[in-house]
Amino acid sequence: MRLLVVTQKVDKNDENLGFFHRWLEEFAKFTDGVRVIALQEGVHSLPKNVSVFTFGKRNSRIAKLWKFWELFSYHYARTDAVFFHMIPEYVMAAAPFLVSLKKPSGLWYVHKSVTPTLRWAERMVDWIFTASELSFRLPSLRVLYTGHAIDTGTFRPIPNSQFPVSSSGIRLLILGRISPVKDIETAIRACEVLKNTWQRAWTLSIVGGPLMPRDNDYLESLKKMVKEKQLEHYVSFHGSIPYNEVPSAYLDHDIFISMSTTGSMDKSVLEAMSSGLTIITANEAFKSLLPETYFLETRSPEFLAEHIKILADEPRPNLTLRRLVEEKHGLENTIQKIINAYTKF
Repeated sequence: MRLLVVTQKVDKNDENLGFFHRWLEEFAKFTDGVRVIALQEGVHSLPKNVSVFTFGKRNSRIAKLWKFWELFSYHYARTDAVFFHMIPEYVMAAAPFLVSLKKPSGLWYVHKSVTPTLRWAERMVDWIFTASELSFRLPSLRVLYTGHAIDTGTFRPIPNSQFPVSSSGIRLLILGRISPVKDIETAIRACEVLKNTWQRAWTLSIVGGPLMPRDNDYLESLKKMVKEKQLEHYVSFHGSIPYNEVPSAYLDHDIFISMSTTGSMDKSVLEAMSSGLTIITANEAFKSLLPETYFLETRSPEFLAEHIKILADEPRPNLTLRRLVEEKHGLENTIQKIINAYTKF
């Protein structure tokens, strides 16, 4: 099978989309060839049977669309199936070709948002691939639950690692894009509770940066909150890091915190679990996956602070949480399920 992939960016160092490089490597293992049409192309080292073509280097939206049509029509005619990654608008742009030359098609989508474009795209493809039941909220007979494709070989714990990892105390971590939907302010308020009620040494690292220009104001408000609450000694902002440095970031910390309100399985939580960290999350998407110890039923600073105290002495690596990722969300299993859908069409 020759597979056409449409995605936003191919760049193994990109902090948000670097993971997709490994997806393409896995797709290459199970196909005769992979052709990728991407909005942007960065650093990559893909197998010889993977080719990347870009349409984003144009001065206008019309020029980009025209280049997309040019690339899609050419490569769609020379492949056997198409996989759209995350962006329903790409399905809409490709619609004239999907209708005229019907081939197996699927859209990967992991978000609680249901837009008119998504509703339209769902009717155009044969499958909606998604990580879990809460990762796709539109009722559909086309949904296939595949897991989240976490590279458990890259995100793995150090056997018999020291706990805590630092002699300076428990190291807490928030990692991912900085956005109001991540509810980082609740974690900072929990830090104020810890400062006033806990004698144990601890720190919180916030790793990541704004993805959208509007998120810069949110980041500044968080920094202001840390200063006002006199938490500078405890809380530090590290900005964005290349994706190849993310595995080490997990291993340098003890407890991963996610207060995200996205309603879908944030990849960073699963990566942290795969790395052997203890998890605390209030994201509803994880309620059915995690043992109740690690899930916050009440979204409040006080409740989060108490959970941190309770789980502070849990040994690492947390192999129970890692096994959940290996069994339900491993990269190889996810890609195999996607490929199987196409080959059985």
